Amino acid sequence: MSKSCAFFGNDYKWSRSDIVDQVKEQALRLVAEENVDTFYVGCIGAYENDAYNAVLGVWKENPTVRIILVVSNMREANDGTRYCDEIVLPDKAAIGYKRWCIVHRNNWIIENTDFIIAYNQLEGRAFEVCKRAKNKGVTVIELAETE
Repeated sequence: MSKSCAFFGNDYKWSRSDIVDQVKEQALRLVAEENVDTFYVGCIGAYENDAYNAVLGVWKENPTVRIILVVSNMREANDGTRYCDEIVLPDKAAIGYKRWCIVHRNNWIIENTDFIIAYNQLEGRAFEVCKRAKNKGVTVIELAETE
């Protein structure tokens, strides 16, 4: 049975190769040990960008994995800068205030994923999202802080 993985984390300013390496290592482990074949990626902020780059590395080693871009608005969907197998715009995400669009996107991800690779989710929005995910039975894998 196929499984999926998504990414949530508090953001940082610049791309971090240490985060890309950690995400790739965990993603490869999930592919090998947990039958993960689908990765839900976003495009908001440096962590989601680093997670996407890590998933591209996984895809190069395992071309059967699927990359699905989950967006919170049509601008993100039409950006066209990321390779993906599919784009998902959850129903409620396209309406209303930008922050609520992101909340709806995050809720869709929580309802549709088995694993989350999280970065720095000890407080803030990422903490709340990971807490809700754990309550729904999603396995949250926490990355170690290296800086």
